[in-house]
Amino acid sequence: MSSQIRHKAISIWTGAPIITVAKNCRVERLQGFNAISVVARTYFITDEFDYDLDRLAKGNHLLSLLYTYVAFLLVCLLAVRVHAYMDGGLLPSHQRRRFNPLELCAYRLLGIKLLVWTYGADVRTRRRTIALGQPNCCTDCDQVGVACICDDKLGIANYRRVHKAAEGVFSMGDMLEYTPGSRNDLFFWPIDLEADHGRRYAPAYPALDLGKPLRVVHAPNHRVFKGTRYLEKAVAQLRSEGVSINLVLAEHLPNHAALELYRSADLIFDQCLIGFHGYFALEGMALGKPVMCFIRDRRRYLLAPDECPIIDVDVAHLTDRLRRWATIDRAELQSIGMQSRAYIEKYYSYRAFSGRLRKAYQDMGLM
Repeated sequence: MSSQIRHKAISIWTGAPIITVAKNCRVERLQGFNAISVVARTYFITDEFDYDLDRLAKGNHLLSLLYTYVAFLLVCLLAVRVHAYMDGGLLPSHQRRRFNPLELCAYRLLGIKLLVWTYGADVRTRRRTIALGQPNCCTDCDQVGVACICDDKLGIANYRRVHKAAEGVFSMGDMLEYTPGSRNDLFFWPIDLEADHGRRYAPAYPALDLGKPLRVVHAPNHRVFKGTRYLEKAVAQLRSEGVSINLVLAEHLPNHAALELYRSADLIFDQCLIGFHGYFALEGMALGKPVMCFIRDRRRYLLAPDECPIIDVDVAHLTDRLRRWATIDRAELQSIGMQSRAYIEKYYSYRAFSGRLRKAYQDMGLM
C-alpha cells in the first residue's frame, strides 16, 4: 500500500476505554495511517481519546446510545480496519464481555479487517486461571462472573467466534494462556517518552538517603487481584519491627495525578497474584523506578527477559523482600531504576513499538 493510500485509509481504535487505546492509535499514525480512537465512554483515568461519545452526549444515556450507533454506521462506511478487544468493539453487547455479533457480522460482510487485542479480563477464565497454579487472579476473587469473563465454556466460545472473524489476535503476558493461535510478540503497551516535551516521564531516580523511610507506591485499581492486602500486611509487619518504610496508595486518580505519586516512590509495587505486570509497572520504570512484581513465567511473558530489571516477588517472600530493600544501601535501588528507564527506552518507547507494529503489519500484508 502506498503512503498516499495509507493516509486516506481510516483505521479505528475502539472497545474498552483503556489508556493504551489512545496511545496505540497514535503509534499507528506514525505508520502513515489515518488512525482515530473512538470510545463509547471513558473512565476517570484518561480522556485522551479522539472521540468520547458519552461526553459528546453530555451524559444523556439515550443520546449517547444514539451516537454510538451513528458512529458505528460511519465506521462501516469509512473504515478499512477496526481495532478492538476480545470482549467487544464499539457496539454494546447483550451478554457481558461478549463481542456483539452484529458488529462482527458487519465487519465480515463489508470486508473491514478486524484486529483484536487483549487486556486481561476479556480473556481470563476461571478453570484455566486456577490451573496456572497458586497464586493467581482467582485466589482471593470475590467477583466471580463479574470481574473477568470467568466462565470457561463461554470464554472459549467467545474467543473462537472472534478469532475466526478477526484478521489477527494479539496477546502477551499471562493473557497468552487463554488465546491459542494469537500473535504474542508485539508487547502493545507503549510509553510516550516525548509527552509534554519529555516532562511527563522525566526520570526521577530513587534517592540515595538511607535515613529516610523507604517509600513504596502501589496503584490498587483492583485490590483483590493485585494482592493489595498482602502488601499492606507486609508493610504493617515491618513497621511493627521498627523498619523504616511507608506505603502510599494511588487510587481513583487520573493518570496525570497518579504519575506525580509514582514520581515520589523509592520502589513501585505492582502486584503479587496475577503473574504479569501491568501498564502501571511500565510507567514506573519509565520514571526510573525499580518495580517489584510477581512474574509467573519470565521467559514467556516478558519482552527481552534477560534485560528486564523487574524485581520478582511472590506472596510468601514479600515481607522479606521489602525488608531487604528498606535496609540496604539505596544505591542498588537507584541502579535498578536506571536500568528500568533504559529498558523502557529500548523496548517500550513509541519508536520501539512502532517497529514491532510495522513488522506485524508487513507479515500480515497490511502495509
